[in-house]
Amino acid sequence: MGVEPTQELQKNSTETRGPSIALRGTLVLQVNPDGRDNIQIELAAPAGYVIGRSDAKSSFNPDIDMATFNALDKGVSRRHAALVSHNNTLAALDLSSVNGTFLNGTRLLPETPTPVHQGDTLSLGDLLIQISVL
Repeated sequence: MGVEPTQELQKNSTETRGPSIALRGTLVLQVNPDGRDNIQIELAAPAGYVIGRSDAKSSFNPDIDMATFNALDKGVSRRHAALVSHNNTLAALDLSSVNGTFLNGTRLLPETPTPVHQGDTLSLGDLLIQISVL
């Protein structure tokens, strides 16, 4: 039996990842590798932000809407993932999305909070988001 995806992230976290993100400050989501587009959010405990895409077929609007970043074509679900408070730090949570949520290339288990660290890359389908806090 192999190592579970989230266990592998935790095993390597002290070697290759920055510090975990506390629930204060300004969260910066840098969308796409070129870095021209970013979203800034003031963090306040308890954190809880649904990331996804809006569209004309649904009345649901996610807290962090990726529709303007060509999210539909990149495989982002309407309710794809969430950034949540977990053990007093920020964690990513896959919301059982069709195309998966990846943290630094490792697929997250659905509905399982995984700590997010400074500089981590979150992938929603083919949409890349680098996470940092100011």
